[in-house]
Amino acid sequence: MQVEEWNVQDVKPYPRNPRKNQSAIKAVANSIEQFGFEQPIVVDRNGVVIVGHTRLAAAKHLNLAKVPVVVAKNLTKEQVNAYRLADNKTNELADWDMSMLDDELSEITDIDMSDFGFDIPTEDFGDDLGGDDEDGFEPPFQNAQKALFDGVGEYGIPQIKGVDFIEPVEWISFNMLNSYKKPGAFGVHHFIDDYQFEREWTQIDRQIPRLQRATYVTSPDFSLYVDFPKALQIWNHYRKHWIGAYMEMQGISVIPTIAWSDESSFEWCFDGEPVHKPVAVSTVGVMASQETKEAFLLGYNAMIERLQPTQILYYGQVIDELKDDTTLIPIESFGEKMKRRLS
Repeated sequence: MQVEEWNVQDVKPYPRNPRKNQSAIKAVANSIEQFGFEQPIVVDRNGVVIVGHTRLAAAKHLNLAKVPVVVAKNLTKEQVNAYRLADNKTNELADWDMSMLDDELSEITDIDMSDFGFDIPTEDFGDDLGGDDEDGFEPPFQNAQKALFDGVGEYGIPQIKGVDFIEPVEWISFNMLNSYKKPGAFGVHHFIDDYQFEREWTQIDRQIPRLQRATYVTSPDFSLYVDFPKALQIWNHYRKHWIGAYMEMQGISVIPTIAWSDESSFEWCFDGEPVHKPVAVSTVGVMASQETKEAFLLGYNAMIERLQPTQILYYGQVIDELKDDTTLIPIESFGEKMKRRLS
């Protein structure tokens, strides 16, 4: 079997694929991030996918430029169609031995298997709820029972103190933390999908010991999409800062992640951020159009004016207008790492 490296855009999904795989894309993307692209996509002589539609969709979700491919050159058209259906159907025929599955899952302690679709019970659920009342249950009140911080600005955003300087370290995403075993200093960033770090809000005390291993941790990058209601944008900004301030209470060195929505968000989106300190930003999705690029630069320049950062941890493609900025510290994205591995 000969594995070839193809550009993602050259691999064509089968337009009549009857398998609905949308719900599996994120789990498969998590698997690729965790373990690498170890299972090639199988295509026919015309580059149309036979096996691997979900892996292809996951690769696009991760913005990968290239994917491993095997070309099934010796199959007839009928065999190609049959193989495509058979591969999906035979996966349905297998079942789990639940007792053995539980045993296997219990031995995996450093990788969060819920990222791959497994339903993992939360052992410290009671602790995260803040104890028992007379009825045996007390609601969490959205972490207010853990800590209340003096607020900044109109919406009472918790203040993040930040760090004075970022030393050179290896950077990993939050979802890679449990499996990261390399020696030496490292930092944890949150430039991944929100659902992957939602657990920092719902189970913060469970995450703290893991995060304390890192030299630096960015505050969570909760989304501030322009089509979100303003209340939700402010809520995500508040949560980001509560988590950052709580991590600092536990001795973690926090680098604030700066995010904004449209120009109206500039009234509050910099509240709680430190001035004259290092910050972190991301350009993921920014290069989609000239409009999104200009919107990013508008917020970026507002950030510079308001916060005057001394260093900028920068995740994603560096925009031409910023390539001469000596304060930038580029972080290699997952897609760039995969491209280097495959080259």
